[in-house]
Amino acid sequence: MENRVENKEIKVNNAGSHIVVCDLGNYNVKAINEDGKQISFKSNVSRDYESYPDGFQYVLLDGEYTYFERGSFTLEYIKTNKNYTSQLLYAISRLYENEDMLEIKLSLLLPIGEMEHKQKYIDDLKGKEFEFTVKTARSKQEKFIKINDVMVIPEGFASYFTINENIKAGTVMLADLGGRTCNVTAFENGVPKVLNTYRIGILNFYMKLQKLNEDKEYTLEDVEKGIKKGDIKVTKKLLGAFMQDILNEIKINVNLNQYDTVIWTGGGSKVLEEIINEILPKHCNLHENPLYSNILGALEASKIAFNKVEKVGA
Repeated sequence: MENRVENKEIKVNNAGSHIVVCDLGNYNVKAINEDGKQISFKSNVSRDYESYPDGFQYVLLDGEYTYFERGSFTLEYIKTNKNYTSQLLYAISRLYENEDMLEIKLSLLLPIGEMEHKQKYIDDLKGKEFEFTVKTARSKQEKFIKINDVMVIPEGFASYFTINENIKAGTVMLADLGGRTCNVTAFENGVPKVLNTYRIGILNFYMKLQKLNEDKEYTLEDVEKGIKKGDIKVTKKLLGAFMQDILNEIKINVNLNQYDTVIWTGGGSKVLEEIINEILPKHCNLHENPLYSNILGALEASKIAFNKVEKVGA
């Protein structure tokens, strides 16, 4: 075993480090690498016994199977409190399905209101090595991943790096609606003025729909499927009411009318596209890439930061 690990370390070190950005969201896990490859998958996992594990996508780490896009969503608000390691390793494996040995410089995202917990991500992962088995839809592999460095970037703020420079010159507000939180950032001529996290996300809307359709006994994980099949009806009235819930949460700190541009982003905002386009004031827009804007922006910030570290250490 010792020789095996030593050989892996030699090969990995020769390969050099890859930059990976990952958002371990409560509804979606999203990741991107330095080459621009993007992946996403639902955040629900199962660690229940399966008689035939290879029938599913999983990570086998330290003798425990974690199966993906099965089981329940976690309703834990604090991301660093979640059992997230297998999700992270699966995301990295999906980005690099043809490589069995990897050296990573990692950026993770946290809600602005949780940045006080960022050190836990760093302590858990920086300098750590992981040997595991991963089964994706395409292959089954033995993987060895070494995480050399870890940076934590606030959600919402990361999306600012994707905005047109002309928009940045004025006053701009970003509302990043995720699974359990809404991160609001506001800027004046590039200077941040508001950085807040609110405990409301698209899973709150799905909980409402679940309750309205309780006679059908949907699980929370099945609500989106029910919507797509047409079994659960989502009306403009319901969407408008949920948007009002969000606005009621954030109005203590921000007023939409005070900004030249308001950009809605995050996977949850895509669900509210009709309301954003038709009901909200004209200066409110949906980001052109709402699902991935935070990791796209974080990738740009990561390239700058990690390259600076390399130059200092050269």
